[in-house]
Amino acid sequence: MSPAILKIALDVPLDRLFDYASNGQSARIGQRVLVSFGARQKIGIVMDIAHATDIAPEKLKPVLQVFADEVPLSAELLNLLKFSASYYQYPFGQALLSALPTRLRQTAPALARKQFLYRLTEVGRLLDVTQMPKRQRILRQIMAALQVAGQLTEAELSNLSTTARKAAKSLVDLGYAMAEQVLVPPRVAAIGVAPAPVLNDEQANAVQTITQQMDIFKSWLIYGVTGSGKTEVYIRLMQHALQHGNAQVLVLVPEINLTPQLEARFRNRLPQFSLVSLHSSLSESDRLHHWQLAQSGAAQIIIGTRLAVFTPLPHLKLIIIDEEHDGSYKQQDSMRYHARDVALVRAKRLAIPVVLGSATPSLESWHNATHSKTSVNKYDLLTLKKRAVSAAQLPAIACIDTTKVNLQHGLTPQLVTALRSRLARKEQSLLFINRRGYSPVLLCSACHWIAPCLRCSSRLVVHLGQRKLRCHHCGHEQKIVQQCPSCGNADLHPTGHGTQRLEQTLAQLLPEARIARVDRDSISRKDALVEILDQVHRGEIDILVGTQMLAKGHDFPNLTLVGVIDTDSALHSPDFRASERLFAQLMQVAGRAGRADKAGQVIIQTAFPDHALFHALRSQDYETYAHAMLAEREMVQFPPFVFTALLRAEAHEYPTVQQFLDDAFQHARSLNHAVTVYDPVRPKMERLKGMERGYILLHAQQRAVLQHVLTALVSALRTHKLAAKVRWAVDVDPLAF
Repeated sequence: MSPAILKIALDVPLDRLFDYASNGQSARIGQRVLVSFGARQKIGIVMDIAHATDIAPEKLKPVLQVFADEVPLSAELLNLLKFSASYYQYPFGQALLSALPTRLRQTAPALARKQFLYRLTEVGRLLDVTQMPKRQRILRQIMAALQVAGQLTEAELSNLSTTARKAAKSLVDLGYAMAEQVLVPPRVAAIGVAPAPVLNDEQANAVQTITQQMDIFKSWLIYGVTGSGKTEVYIRLMQHALQHGNAQVLVLVPEINLTPQLEARFRNRLPQFSLVSLHSSLSESDRLHHWQLAQSGAAQIIIGTRLAVFTPLPHLKLIIIDEEHDGSYKQQDSMRYHARDVALVRAKRLAIPVVLGSATPSLESWHNATHSKTSVNKYDLLTLKKRAVSAAQLPAIACIDTTKVNLQHGLTPQLVTALRSRLARKEQSLLFINRRGYSPVLLCSACHWIAPCLRCSSRLVVHLGQRKLRCHHCGHEQKIVQQCPSCGNADLHPTGHGTQRLEQTLAQLLPEARIARVDRDSISRKDALVEILDQVHRGEIDILVGTQMLAKGHDFPNLTLVGVIDTDSALHSPDFRASERLFAQLMQVAGRAGRADKAGQVIIQTAFPDHALFHALRSQDYETYAHAMLAEREMVQFPPFVFTALLRAEAHEYPTVQQFLDDAFQHARSLNHAVTVYDPVRPKMERLKGMERGYILLHAQQRAVLQHVLTALVSALRTHKLAAKVRWAVDVDPLAF
């Protein structure tokens, strides 16, 4: 038989496979290999194995190394990534390699956390331990233990003696034992199972309904108000899925900050099942180790952020997507996939259920659950309208008109009074402002100059503690200027409020209060957020000041007041999803109040208290507001009633972008008149990180028609004369335009 030719996917911006000679090395599909590519060496994945026909193997470069000791990627995962790369119009090789842990993308062998497992050889099993010299006490002890147990891990050896591991190697040298390298198993909690709370009628109905159909593909949307016990429903479903034989459950969460508390709760309630987490805060070694435990099937519960949707899971039986509405599930660079949508595709292919949960479902999901042109909706809807704690009631929401009161350093008198009353009652409060830093603007009182970022179409934010002006888009920093560069005036004022200024204001107004700030600046240190949350639970903090990091998922029994500062900018945003995001955000943050037996109150400061969004929020009527927003979307033909894509482009000079987009516009319009192609435009932030930006919007009534046009358009643009000068990408199903 002629020598094998390996077709290999590489992390390069070309949508093709590359041929290499096997060079006598045995390889399997999905195997990791090392090859030379140009002047460099790269990691690739074997996608196919052919035999020489018209290509002489000696004319091909040979594979340098096959990592034969690693488990190949499964056909199921490779096919899922093929689909994703095709749908999101991204080179397959880049999509495939980016889904792997960093250690598996490096040319060095991937070192995982492994240990040795010791077993007796045939000679060892026949050996009479009593005949061994008495001075070899440790060896005799190990041999006796092996003859009883059959095998011992390194950890078990260490329990026998501090020198047992070294002694075990001597037994291997003597031929009495053999050592096999295995993965360190995931930690299983040694504690007893925590008592399960009694489910209310709505929770019990949700659990019973889903568990009756766990062996088929079905999409369930659990719409539950904040505090309604969605997590307890997840736990019961996980327990049901895992109790029968080999099984794995994938739980997706939108942000890293939510993984520690979910992990702790799952370990507490399901200690008998092995659990690992997958997110970017893990070290490279830990991420590889957890990924390999998932790939081997040793990990039964996998909690992760969006990239975890591509984790190899041989025994996957259930997918849960918490806070499914959250925009963090959408990747905003490289392959712009949406983890929720990929998870639905994966579940359908595996014929397993997928459960989506939210207090404010995305309009796409709500539409899939409540609007149907056929007799069956795409999702089955389950509702939880009562809080899980019987004494807990939804908080009372009030909107304070900031145009009719005198603000005290940005705070209304009503909010300050409410804060003081909570302090007197030894209850906790949360102030939500989605703007970090001290002040969003440094303003000249004379000529109204505002400190700009020279690399972005944005303003520099004042960080007073560091005496810095900082751009929150590109990271540019500079010292705070002492006088106006435009007119020379030295009277420069920080204008507006950020988390730092609000923290300072509260310290002046309420000096007796213990205040903690939670934003990206304050929790940059590892475990900083966990420490702050522990302080909250221990009652060591009176007032939390924070951004959207605190808006969802957290459960503070003694927190009874939520104050919302400065949300009005989103009410009149050009982004068609802005009001949807704001409503979800405010509902989520309001849900932090009154989750136990103490009544909760929410005070929102706004100049537009009569806005329809606030009317819906005060009555906590998501359903009516969602239907109203969907009616608007249908009227103007926005998603989910049409399918959209953006062609984004950027370069150092805008004329280059303009020419590239003009050519793309003309070509796209010629491909299919069923796809509407809009003229090239510039985004609100025209310049970002020194790059001039523009985009084209395409939309169609049918997904397949849009995909056909995008495939042809992308193929043409890859050979465009300006392709090397323009950084461009296609964003299918964009969240914003």
